[in-house]
Amino acid sequence: MLLTDHEDHGSMGDDARLDALFRAYRQAVPDPEPSADFMPRLWQKIEARERVPLLFGKLARNLVTIAVALSVMMAVAVSLTRLDTHVYSKQSYVEVLEANDLHENLDNFAPVHVEPVSDMGYQR
Repeated sequence: MLLTDHEDHGSMGDDARLDALFRAYRQAVPDPEPSADFMPRLWQKIEARERVPLLFGKLARNLVTIAVALSVMMAVAVSLTRLDTHVYSKQSYVEVLEANDLHENLDNFAPVHVEPVSDMGYQR
């Protein structure tokens, strides 16, 4: 007897309706057969459902460990470059150019005179 049948449920009491619901449930979902491997199979099903979250948790822990290791390596690299102060000049850019004496090396910046080639003087 299902509660969706078109019977008059108004005349039934609440207890009778609840009993009818339980009977319909027992018919739809049978009791599992008790056996020696009932509990191990039940735990296998439970553990199978827990494996997916465990996999994501393990992946997240590994990613966090890698991120921490990379952060430590970058911090060490930055601190080592700051200890090496002779790489950077204590002078400003203008002072370095002024000390280079560009006036003596003006030959590199001399203007070049280019003469055009005449069409008539060109022979094959």
